[in-house]
Amino acid sequence: MQLRFIILIGAAFTLAVTSVLLIAARALPQRETVQAACASAFAKTLSESERAAGMRSLEDAERTQWQFVRGARAGLFLRDMDAETRTAALKLIESCLSISGREQWRLIRVIEALNAQNEIAAGVTPPTYGADLYSVILFTTKGERAFAMQIEGHHFVLNVAGADGVVTVTPSFTGSFPVAVASGADAGKRPLGAAVEIAFALANSMDDAQRKEARILDGTPADVLFAVGADSKSPDMRGLTRASMTSAQQQLVDALLATHAGLLDEEIASNQLKEWRTMHAGQLAFAFVGEADLAKAHYYRLTSPCFTIEYDCTNADPNHVHCVWSDSHANFGGERLRAHLKQPHP
Repeated sequence: MQLRFIILIGAAFTLAVTSVLLIAARALPQRETVQAACASAFAKTLSESERAAGMRSLEDAERTQWQFVRGARAGLFLRDMDAETRTAALKLIESCLSISGREQWRLIRVIEALNAQNEIAAGVTPPTYGADLYSVILFTTKGERAFAMQIEGHHFVLNVAGADGVVTVTPSFTGSFPVAVASGADAGKRPLGAAVEIAFALANSMDDAQRKEARILDGTPADVLFAVGADSKSPDMRGLTRASMTSAQQQLVDALLATHAGLLDEEIASNQLKEWRTMHAGQLAFAFVGEADLAKAHYYRLTSPCFTIEYDCTNADPNHVHCVWSDSHANFGGERLRAHLKQPHP
């Protein structure tokens, strides 16, 4: 555990330096990002019918609509793609994630596949769960050097936007039910387990006064509070501020943020943290409600003046976890993409 903290804390401090090196290495004349290249490669694999389902214009209203529940949704599903298109889609998704983020994505789909098997055994056909029940929509407009992409399904949503060589992924959502893989080679692994361990360590380090400051609600909420339909909410800075924490607690809260940011491609993570670092000097608050116990309901939140990251495990005994990263300034590309779309283009 101590080694893990050291690695994560080190990642937090080296993130900016690493990102600068990555940007320099990728700085092509037209500043095409890896994600933009993957999006273009995906588009080239689509047949005419697939384009009708999997591509829309940047102005399409669907670009800013999303949900994380099971059921029907817009887009081209992984299950309906041929091998070439599916490979390109997965490469595009994985280009937005780090190694740990790709592993989380894999484990979420492992659990979805096991849930599907359980449904089939119980006579539910077709199953409502499934590792291939994720849709992809690529949003582009001819002549634009900007793009957006939405990967959406049960417990995994990425809203990607790229303009002027800058790519962001927010709002994003991950979840798991149950919280751990129930059987097979991955039995016991928890897709969202790494971060909550650090959050528990931080919660357990607080004295009574700090605990009172961090407890922003009388009881655990039924779900995350900054998810679907809350994209315009201003961050709620209640909680225990980083500035008031001890040095050891500050290391823990830095490690917690690094764990969440570390699920994304490093350059994307740097893009999403830039405003927080440069304009808000790393201002951060930590809230914790419930018990620091995996067997009991718990909720935590990291809030900055621009973004909110929240995690809840409050229902199903509790065995059902959700986590969302939302940034009212950068969601769906934010002002950067809106400004780009207003510019005249050849």
